[in-house]
Amino acid sequence: MTKKMRMICAGGDKTLAEWDTETVSPQRLSEIEKEFNERVAQGWLAADITNKKDEIIRSFDPNAEILLIPRVRGGRK
Repeated sequence: MTKKMRMICAGGDKTLAEWDTETVSPQRLSEIEKEFNERVAQGWLAADITNKKDEIIRSFDPNAEILLIPRVRGGRK
């Protein structure tokens, strides 16, 4: 089954990674997990949106459809 890790950005959403859960190599999964962990460490929220599950996740799940959401920042007056 094909899964994606996407992020919300100024232009809409962008696919960061796509993989087939049955054929992806351990090395590729490690690379995707590293990117996930880096974004979460920077303050991004991660949500598992598989089948409209819409749950915040804190660790990489290779079986999840992942949406990364940037930290909300307020403006200055």
